Parts: sequence; structure tokens; C-alpha cells
Amino acid sequence: GLAADDRMKNFVATVSDRPGGIARLTTLLGDHGASIKDMYHERAFLHSNIDHVHVKVVVELQGKEHAQEIEKVLTEHGYDPVWDDADHKKMI
Repeated sequence: GLAADDRMKNFVATVSDRPGGIARLTTLLGDHGASIKDMYHERAFLHSNIDHVHVKVVVELQGKEHAQEIEKVLTEHGYDPVWDDADHKKMI
């Protein structure tokens, strides 16, 4: 399936809780060819910073190299993604 082919990936990103914070993340993903399949906004898990929230995201990608590109782009833009798969650290 898609997960076995490195095409379906799950991650958690830290996003600004200000207007447009999630929109910037989704635009960045779309601009780099990631198709968002599911997204869940989790306000309760980030107690240390009231200006940010965790967003769980499921994306469809084009394979392992595309996943590495997306990880690099997210990190460069300050989202600090935590991936939920065997190739990345487990989500908290």
C-alpha cells in the first residue's frame, strides 16, 4: 500500500496559533507537492507555549526522496516535524 511504498506519512508539527498559522503550513506542503489526507489540530498537548499548537498531519507523497524533501522544508521553516514511522522518531 501507500505506507509501504513510503507514500503515506504521518507527522506532528508545531504551528503558530495566530490567524493563518495552519494556512501557512498547508500552503508550504502544497507548494512542495504533498497532498494532505488528514489534519488534526491539538491545542491540549502544548502546555509550554500558548502561542503555538500541535497539528497532526497525514500526507500522501511521491516516495522516500519526496518525504526527505518535505522533512527538510518543514524543518527549514521552523515546524520541527516529528514523524510516526520506522524511518523517523516516534511521535510523542
